[in-house]
Amino acid sequence: MNKHIRKLIVLASLCGLAAAASAQGHGDFPARPIRMIVPSPAGGEPDTLARLVAQQMSADLGQPVIVENKPGAGGLLGIAALANSKPDGYTIGVSYQAALALSPHLLAKKLFDPLTDIAPVGLVSVSGNALMVPAKSPISSYDDLVKRAKANPGKMNFGSWGDGSAGHISGEIMKRSAGIDIQHVAYKGSSEALMGMLAGDLDAIFGGWALASAQVKAGAVRVLAVTSPERASAFPEAPTFRELGIPFGLNSWYGIIAPAGVPDPIIQRLERSVEMAVAQAPVTAGLISMGMQPQSSTAAQLGERIRNDYRIWGKGIAEAGIQPR
Repeated sequence: MNKHIRKLIVLASLCGLAAAASAQGHGDFPARPIRMIVPSPAGGEPDTLARLVAQQMSADLGQPVIVENKPGAGGLLGIAALANSKPDGYTIGVSYQAALALSPHLLAKKLFDPLTDIAPVGLVSVSGNALMVPAKSPISSYDDLVKRAKANPGKMNFGSWGDGSAGHISGEIMKRSAGIDIQHVAYKGSSEALMGMLAGDLDAIFGGWALASAQVKAGAVRVLAVTSPERASAFPEAPTFRELGIPFGLNSWYGIIAPAGVPDPIIQRLERSVEMAVAQAPVTAGLISMGMQPQSSTAAQLGERIRNDYRIWGKGIAEAGIQPR
């Protein structure tokens, strides 16, 4: 055996030992508590979801998963803190679609790159947004809304939970597709927009499924359409945007993420734990009570969803003429 071949054998052996040592080193993960960053205040929807999932993950992993709230800038500050954390698996976070796929398009100076600074772990739930009018409104359907808007250009309006929000962009896409002139009115939140509409200040609003479902049950609103790819089980009679000829259809969602660079064996362990948590009855019941559909995924599937949604929202924002600030 010549000297060159012996060197190759030795090198291969060393690589094998290194790989085995690496795998063994991750085998005891987690060896200490895990921090779960929630990019919103305590008590809100993301926080409630995070605590449901964290409790089940703690039981599965044998270590506490401690929720830490880091609100600010529509969730971007918390995600930025996560992205800058050590990629060892001991810092994970909850994210929602807008924080990774929509809001980054609206900032001239980005706090993080959602496509390169984040490692997806797994999906937790999906939901969507709905176009609503008051139950007492003479507007009976989406087609009726379009007909009235064309007859009264610039005189009708719709509300959302803020400039650049998913509701705002959905409305702009609707306007462009239908060829109508209907004004957007921004509110601080969905509940405020709802109160404005019920007070007679708005003709329609966009809001999440949870809000819409509760108000439909209360007899306060009528859902004209949903922005998700499929109809919502809470109001199956409401058509999707795509059914109405509007070239748009996205679910909103929640998922678990980590900083980029976390070793694959650790991502895989966290992925299994998230999938297990979503399947547990307390989590499933809690998500459904918030108007969401429990849905787990692999890390790769969540990564593909982030990339796809980022592209679609970017296109919608550009076509709406909304400039980064």
